[in-house]
Amino acid sequence: MSIQSEEPLQKETQMILETLGSLTSDARHDEIWGTDLNEGEPRVVRTIVQKFLQQNAIIPSLQVPKTSSSLAKTLLWRRRATPRALMDQAKSILPELGLFYITKSHERCILWATIDEMTMRGFSSLHDDLSKFAGIRDLGVAAMELLATLLLSQAADKDGKLDQVASCVLEFRLHQKPGGRPGYTSFRSYVRKALRDLVALIPSHYPCLFDKTYIISPSHEYLASFDIAEYLQRNTLLLEKPEDLALHLGSDIPSKYGGSGRPLAEVNCLKQVRLDTEDQKIIRNAPGVEEKGDSSTTDRKTFHEQTSQLRGSSDSQQSESASKQPDLRLIYSEVIGAPTIILDPEDLKDAEDLIPNKMGAHLAWADTNMLVKFGHGVRLAEAEALHLVSTRTTIPVPQLLSAYILDGTGYIIMSYEHGTPFEKYWDGASQSEQQRLLAQLADYVQQMREIKGDFIGGLDRSPCRDGVFEGGYGDYTKYSYGPYESEETFNEGMVQALRDRLPSKLLESENDPESMFWTREYILYQTVRALKGHTIVFTHGDLHGGNTLVRSDGTVVLLDWGLSGFWPEYWEFYRAMFNPPWRTSWDRMVERFIPPYYVEYDVMKRIFGTIWY
Repeated sequence: MSIQSEEPLQKETQMILETLGSLTSDARHDEIWGTDLNEGEPRVVRTIVQKFLQQNAIIPSLQVPKTSSSLAKTLLWRRRATPRALMDQAKSILPELGLFYITKSHERCILWATIDEMTMRGFSSLHDDLSKFAGIRDLGVAAMELLATLLLSQAADKDGKLDQVASCVLEFRLHQKPGGRPGYTSFRSYVRKALRDLVALIPSHYPCLFDKTYIISPSHEYLASFDIAEYLQRNTLLLEKPEDLALHLGSDIPSKYGGSGRPLAEVNCLKQVRLDTEDQKIIRNAPGVEEKGDSSTTDRKTFHEQTSQLRGSSDSQQSESASKQPDLRLIYSEVIGAPTIILDPEDLKDAEDLIPNKMGAHLAWADTNMLVKFGHGVRLAEAEALHLVSTRTTIPVPQLLSAYILDGTGYIIMSYEHGTPFEKYWDGASQSEQQRLLAQLADYVQQMREIKGDFIGGLDRSPCRDGVFEGGYGDYTKYSYGPYESEETFNEGMVQALRDRLPSKLLESENDPESMFWTREYILYQTVRALKGHTIVFTHGDLHGGNTLVRSDGTVVLLDWGLSGFWPEYWEFYRAMFNPPWRTSWDRMVERFIPPYYVEYDVMKRIFGTIWY
């Protein structure tokens, strides 16, 4: 094939073009990015060759042989992997997920990809491809094929003004899994492995498609495991907030990213790209291909409007009440009384966390021997628990000094407790001293269990807080569960939490009697409903070595009452067995200070595993 070119790398391009016949013959494959390298439209073939040349331009003298080698490897890979066939799968999945778009801005293509584990996990029951790392990786490969198709269509169009490169916006929306024991293969590990494989494939088989990459809310857990090509690293910017993107891409991007443009779904170029591989006439014919919309994208807005509806119980009455009182900045508990200490939030902005890696609320010094726990997730229910324990039991706890909510942020000010972490103290204690520690814990648990409740939830009748209630599809913070007036309604709340992890489209097939998935779900729901006859008692809800310390006189102090409340009597045992043990003997130790409920624990472990894995 002889093609004249006036573009850069003219000589090198010509040399590669003249060897394409032998390369495709040796590989027994002639297609790259949907283009036949022997029979394809000349402008498109030349564009592909030049991208591989640019990828291998570091050592000029080796550019041509390395490019030939790269093309040969890509041809072999494409023959085995058949990435064009993956586009058919993408046709049914990508529009539903709403996590992948291609748009045009300032005559430049932009690929938008979101790593939203909650959304992907919710659809994993509906699409088997999303339940395996290979399926997730192949979905990413299909996305690259779609981008290459759109870019090459511009190369084929003589009047096309769009460059044959794109910018990439990668946004991480990760939800921290609320603890739990190892033993499951996490969905996050599937996604991370799939992305790692995809990142390795891009420079080899999709070279020079991107000129800039913007990573929003970067996940160091993910990025540290990627082997990112140097040229991609040089052209990558990390952005902490979505709004910062407009500073780089202009104002015509959506408002969510700091611009004033329309939502991505409304300007998605995928509507213009045929996903049917057999209809990709652009790869062999001259310019002038009619672009047709993909009808599978038309219902996306309606679908996401449906999935955004809350299936759990809501705090709408509280929200309505709050909206009627816009000037109410300070809220406090009537049980505890008005706050005696109110801290300036500005003074806490630079406060150093005592436990920097702890998930959720901040814990910092407020003054000498005085700590403050603060954050949007800090509830007055925790302060009321400290108040209840200090007035109704002899359990040693930090002294509650003040508690309030200011402008939506909760603050609990308490005394600092001096002591040795329980785990460290235990390792140096004699056997008789260890027995005494367990006896103290058993007494504490018994005192708490003597305080009966007539509802299940936080002490201030706030919703239930636990990991099983934090796995809702989409934005889990929009879901709320409880309080519940009985164990029966509480069980229905857990069933609802199991259902809330699923996208609405999957729920449509719930009544299919031949569905293996829904049969498994039904059995699990019925198992949850079989949890009956338990007394509702006051519960710490997070008893483990990290939340206990031992004073110099050997007295055990219980800390962190954020998950406390009125719960079924088995809850304390389930929660104490829930966290990874600091030593193997802990599992046998728990039943010596908490009445054991192994059957209930097994059911709860299954519920948590179903929601989070």
